[in-house]
Amino acid sequence: MKVLGIVAEYNPFHNGHSYHLEESIKITGATHSVAVMSGSFMQRGDLSIVNKWARAEMAVKAGVDLVLELPVVYACRSAEAFAMGAVNLLNGIGVVDCISFGSESGSLSQLQRVSDVLAEEPEVFKHQLRYFLSKGLSFPSARALALEKCPGNPSHGFSKLLASPNNILAVEYLKALKRLKSGIYPVTVKRYASSYHSSSIINKVASASAIRSHLLKTGVVTARVSRAMPETTLGILRREFAMGRGPVCSDILDLPVISGIRKLGARDLKKFPEVAEGLENRIYRAARENATIPDLLLQAKTKRYTHTRLRRITAYIALDIHRNMLERLEHFGYPCYARVLALNTRGREILKEANTRSRIPVITKTSNHGFEKNSPFINMLRKDILSTDLYVLGYSNGDFAFAGQDFVTSPVYL
Repeated sequence: MKVLGIVAEYNPFHNGHSYHLEESIKITGATHSVAVMSGSFMQRGDLSIVNKWARAEMAVKAGVDLVLELPVVYACRSAEAFAMGAVNLLNGIGVVDCISFGSESGSLSQLQRVSDVLAEEPEVFKHQLRYFLSKGLSFPSARALALEKCPGNPSHGFSKLLASPNNILAVEYLKALKRLKSGIYPVTVKRYASSYHSSSIINKVASASAIRSHLLKTGVVTARVSRAMPETTLGILRREFAMGRGPVCSDILDLPVISGIRKLGARDLKKFPEVAEGLENRIYRAARENATIPDLLLQAKTKRYTHTRLRRITAYIALDIHRNMLERLEHFGYPCYARVLALNTRGREILKEANTRSRIPVITKTSNHGFEKNSPFINMLRKDILSTDLYVLGYSNGDFAFAGQDFVTSPVYL
């Protein structure tokens, strides 16, 4: 058995994902595959287009053997924390041989050079980073420029490389592997056709952003969007939409987030991750003057505080994820369990092997998590459950909007 690991959101699973999976298997010679997938909340702080079990089913029907959920306390975090959480989970189950990720670069050696600097953080890099941050630049921009100033930079193209979202995540996956001293070896597959942020659907490969935008706008699976996804994905989307379980729009968070900020006040906002340097005052003022998250973000955004960072903060507020909670969890270790969302027969073979080699519990039934009452990891699991409870409020069919679905929904077996 040779197991390939993938980190994904599959929001939704499209032809580009199929290409990445097929190329990854071809490059690595893997016989089995496992994907760590975000649940209800995405890395940019948005909600998924359909629920996590439906998206995991899409992946397995398209060829992934096992889908595990990335806990929400990592799924809606910065690229660094997102990658560290996902890689640590793959590392923790003890059976993954290799990891494959897409990148705009397509050059593993180029990505590795950047990740080596970021993992080691030499003094010259830290000095330059502080300097550019002091000039009011956002962290991603300051980091890219600081890398350019490091001696031995052979390409003088790190700023351009880190301007691409999949390159950024690729570098973070490599950095996580290095810091964990993991035996998992990496490969990368070059992205082609539509870019990550492209809004066009003009051929068989379109960005997930374009697909989601079209689905949210129309509310149906049209012929135009169908060309960009496998038939198996289309069938699941049509089923979920017909049942009133999608498409789910992130605007359902407007009321709880805006009202929550107004009740808390500026000072209390400082307890949430990524809120620093007076950002709490900008967010509070924006929440008092606006009734929706998009309008809040538009007012609060500056050159230093990116839209993505602010959007993640709204997710922390919705889920009541505090900075001290994350610090405590990370003191004890990164993801301490792997929850199964979907699998096939080969996925069962992976689980059988993991049962003897995994360093973390593999959970197939949420109520049987096995944690003691006072375990710090109970809070991590509770946030996963809460994220689902909030998510289902976006269903147009109220019959499916009940809480506690993590306890009554079994992994999808195909």
